Amino acid sequence: MAIKVASRENWDIDGIINEVKQPNIKVIIYFFSPAFEQHKPQISLKKAFPEAACIGTSMIGGWSTQKALETGITVMSLSSDEVSEVYTTFQEGVKSDPIKTARTAISELKQKTSGKTIIPDEYLGLIFFDGLCLGEQIMKEFTMDKSLNMAFVGGAAADELKFAKTLVGIDNQLSGDGLAVIIMKMNIPFFFNHYVHYVSTGTTFAVTKSDNQKRVVWEINGEPAAQFYAKQIGMDVSKLDAGVFAKHPLGVANMGNIYVRSPMAVFEGSGIQFYCSIEAGTNVQLLKQGDIIANAQQSLVDAKKFLPGIQGTILFNCVLRYLELKELNKLDVFNNVFNKCSLIGFNTYGEELFTHHNQTLTAVFFGTPFAAGEADPYKSKRQFHYERSKAGSQIFEMEQRMLKYQK
Repeated sequence: MAIKVASRENWDIDGIINEVKQPNIKVIIYFFSPAFEQHKPQISLKKAFPEAACIGTSMIGGWSTQKALETGITVMSLSSDEVSEVYTTFQEGVKSDPIKTARTAISELKQKTSGKTIIPDEYLGLIFFDGLCLGEQIMKEFTMDKSLNMAFVGGAAADELKFAKTLVGIDNQLSGDGLAVIIMKMNIPFFFNHYVHYVSTGTTFAVTKSDNQKRVVWEINGEPAAQFYAKQIGMDVSKLDAGVFAKHPLGVANMGNIYVRSPMAVFEGSGIQFYCSIEAGTNVQLLKQGDIIANAQQSLVDAKKFLPGIQGTILFNCVLRYLELKELNKLDVFNNVFNKCSLIGFNTYGEELFTHHNQTLTAVFFGTPFAAGEADPYKSKRQFHYERSKAGSQIFEMEQRMLKYQK
């Protein structure tokens, strides 16, 4: 049939179900405010669509065709016209051992897709996990695996900045310590990418001491990290707070891309705790704020170069970008860039696409179908985009591992 979406600011599951209902639903994707946990959305949606794979996560604000949501639920259904095959895995234990949990999930997905010829322009993975775990370790396992030859795009689950409990689920299961992954063989073309609106100041320095388990950088250029960072932006350490950090993140350059590493807080007086770990030996750039709306508009322009048309979009937007949009009073302006087609999305505690990003937008754009027998002139271009993106991320991860072993 089509890609259908629905959203509500209040709990109205019957209204949601009626709006996304269609024949032969294969997948339900939903994002919801933590307060809605009490209504057990996973139970309601699976009961309404027992033949579909249902995957969801908690959020801090969401995106929808109707409007930007500060609280609520946003849902998408995909039918057999869009998706022909579905494979899922749901694992728990990401807080205590994210690597083991990821490997278990990968092993299960390999078994379920055994015998399939995985073509990256036909298979798409969506990945969600507890936003309070070391998600970068999960993404390293998926990116470095050679069998699951596809992009895994998604976001780390969020709550209302309480950093207390984030939720992910598959079908009737919902957990505050989980990893949920779905693989879809698509009947329509799709495109994915990550977008950063921060730009380099030209100032580069090296992380010289760090603790990855705590995501703490202790030294930069051999000096106490907090004091060095404060000096670079012309402030006293005592003035460093979440607002300052959000406007002055660090970035790691790789093959023309910037992977943002966002500071979170001063740690024990001299360290800086980040939202993602940074290996000692990594060269980083000081970044400055760019135009978040222009960046969003450009993302859509770029996506249209890879697809015959766009009929649906899923956005995974960093919570820090969300707070920036709120400060600028541009939540609806941002939402309206994408809402000309079926739209859902949420604000995350980390964005996933080959690696674990910060202060980034990762997105999936679903294209319009081609007529029977009609050639796809964009296919080789999308394939090259996949190969380049994955190769760049693998190089980045290998460099990080080499730095780790050199310590």
